Amino acid sequence: MKLQRASHCVYQIRYHMVFCIKYRRGLLVVEERCDYLRQVLKEIAERYWFEIEAMGTDGDHIHVFVGAAPKYAPSRVMQILKSITARELFKRFPELRKQL
Repeated sequence: MKLQRASHCVYQIRYHMVFCIKYRRGLLVVEERCDYLRQVLKEIAERYWFEIEAMGTDGDHIHVFVGAAPKYAPSRVMQILKSITARELFKRFPELRKQL
């Protein structure tokens, strides 16, 4: 078991989060979009000091197993991941907006 240390605590917090795409559309069937999504999630993890241990897509939803410091509430972790990934995916693939 790998414990992480902060100035006043020792922790190991992991969340299994599932993002569903609006109307459960199969927008992540294309491999290029999935690869870009993984890249964006890795960049977010570096910026916010998250640890993404596993990621997977099933075409209409995304599974992320992420570790975060106790200063972040689970809802805040989800908000950070969903908002930034959506913004970056729509920038890179503008045709996704038309499919929703």
